[in-house]
Amino acid sequence: MYNHSTLQSLLYTVKKTFLNIALVMFMTILLVQCAKRGNPTGGPVDEEPPIILRAYPDNYSVNFNAQEIEITFDEYVKLQDLQKQLVVSPPLKNRPIVTPQGSASKKITITITDTLAPNTTYTLNFGQSIVDNNESNPYPFFRYVFSTGTYIDSLQLKGKITDAFNYKADDFVNVLLYKMDEEYTDSLVFKGPPLYVLNTLDSLKTFTMENLAAGEYRLVGIKENNSDLKFNPRTDKIGYVTKAVKVPSDEVYELKMYQPELDASVKKITHEGKTKLYVAYTGKLDSLNVVSQEKDLFTKTRITKLEKTDTLQFWFQPVIEKDSIFLDLNYKDFEDFKKVTIKKLFSDSLIVTKQRDLSLTGPLVLTASTPIDAFDLSKFKVMDKDSVAIEFDARLDALKNELTIDFEKDEVQRYNIEVLPGAIIDFYGETTDTLAFNGTTRSTADYGNMEITLLSGTQWPAIVQIVKEDLTVINEQIAVDNGVYAFENLSPGSYLIRVIYDTNANGRYDTGNFLKGLQPETVVYLPELITLQANWDVRETVILK
Repeated sequence: MYNHSTLQSLLYTVKKTFLNIALVMFMTILLVQCAKRGNPTGGPVDEEPPIILRAYPDNYSVNFNAQEIEITFDEYVKLQDLQKQLVVSPPLKNRPIVTPQGSASKKITITITDTLAPNTTYTLNFGQSIVDNNESNPYPFFRYVFSTGTYIDSLQLKGKITDAFNYKADDFVNVLLYKMDEEYTDSLVFKGPPLYVLNTLDSLKTFTMENLAAGEYRLVGIKENNSDLKFNPRTDKIGYVTKAVKVPSDEVYELKMYQPELDASVKKITHEGKTKLYVAYTGKLDSLNVVSQEKDLFTKTRITKLEKTDTLQFWFQPVIEKDSIFLDLNYKDFEDFKKVTIKKLFSDSLIVTKQRDLSLTGPLVLTASTPIDAFDLSKFKVMDKDSVAIEFDARLDALKNELTIDFEKDEVQRYNIEVLPGAIIDFYGETTDTLAFNGTTRSTADYGNMEITLLSGTQWPAIVQIVKEDLTVINEQIAVDNGVYAFENLSPGSYLIRVIYDTNANGRYDTGNFLKGLQPETVVYLPELITLQANWDVRETVILK
């Protein structure tokens, strides 16, 4: 047995040992925490999409008559870009109300405010608008499908989106199906709504329309701004299959999207100079007849075009001393009239400038601040660096207001172009003083060359173009047969090769016309982007239809 003193000594030892152990543990924890200073990692990043636990009524329900749908997830979710992503097919007059928006929840509620059609399969395609609250991982392309009848329509239609003229196809294209029955007319594309709709979102340029009923349909694609499922020719691109499409079908249909060419029209006319009007237009106006409703108001007129804009310049004489005038406008099938407010403005003066630097292949192009009316070739001189005169030609493009001076050029050579007084006369009778332009050509080693071979072509003529990535045309040739077409002295860079089937032989690409059932002219690109280096020759083959 322990006596009282021994027991006290034992308790004191145990207590001291316990305190020592506690002190050691505290110091260890403190040291560990000091070693781990910094922000906590929070564990591995969540990369998993949310999971649907249940839907009520069940997805793919038949005999559907509910007004509310509840979707429950395993974690908090939120709605992102819902207005753009959610597509209801067939369209409802009033979009379903989806909540919550702007906050996170484990449950999404869909309230249907329209009367549903009988015996109809509906699809609510959420795209990638449902994301988890933490990392915004999307639930990919969630579709809620139900039928107000006894079965779910289960047929499909496959297709692809291409662009008629551009290298890359658009995303977020609405694909529309219209039932071709006794009530169908082409005007439905402008009025809506379609029977079925799908949006390609920003995924691959192929699509599958699901849960369709058997029948014949008109298949149309619209790249639109306001998502009203109606075609607006002024703002929207369109693509369509000319013939009726049948469901079911194993065919993969192509929607070749294009921007329609608008009918010619004048939007507005503004007074921009003392004797100059700006005419803003749509469509194709290669010229325009402008006549004052007041007889003999103009003694002389001229039309020029502003570069890279749909604007014509109307020049006139004499100065108008009125507050406003009325003009009759016509060109081919186009007719209109406009009132123009006249302001107090300054006159334009004749200033001639060089449009771009001299190159081995391009001519010297001069332009003026007022319309060039005439030029005197005897008052132009083209000389090389040794003052040897060079033969040249000159021509005036009246619409563009460009005077082109063309001559044969050698590499690494300096040329001087002298313009003597009176060489250029403008619309108002003003003439130029002495002008001088010069430029130096580069070595052919600074450029690259392309040799393009066309094979298997049967449709001629074709326009062969070298274009930049932004589709700016660098050079082009008209091809009338299979063979080799050489493009020399191109600046180094990245290029695409484009071939346009010029069906109507007018020297340019022509778009389609939906109401006339005309598809745009066919355009073919060589698939690869070509990198052209200085002093290199590139040879490519394009196999045509």
